[in-house]
Amino acid sequence: MVEQTEKLKCPLCEGQVEVLRSEIVERLTNPELRKRLDARIAEILEASAMAGVGPKIRNFEKEVHTWNPTLPMWQRSPKE
Repeated sequence: MVEQTEKLKCPLCEGQVEVLRSEIVERLTNPELRKRLDARIAEILEASAMAGVGPKIRNFEKEVHTWNPTLPMWQRSPKE
């Protein structure tokens, strides 16, 4: 199982913590950065899918019937 607390290296600062404004501009205009970001995003999504992490698909039509209609409006969740 993939550790959820695993630290990732920032693609912009590459672990340096501080980056000059000119370096950021230079890195953002580099087309290679987009390829690295896409690859890293795909890697993270694959790892999270293997760990079973992902958005929970909810069905509004079914859930609406489980809400408590006797609760006052100010105590209801924003979804209700």
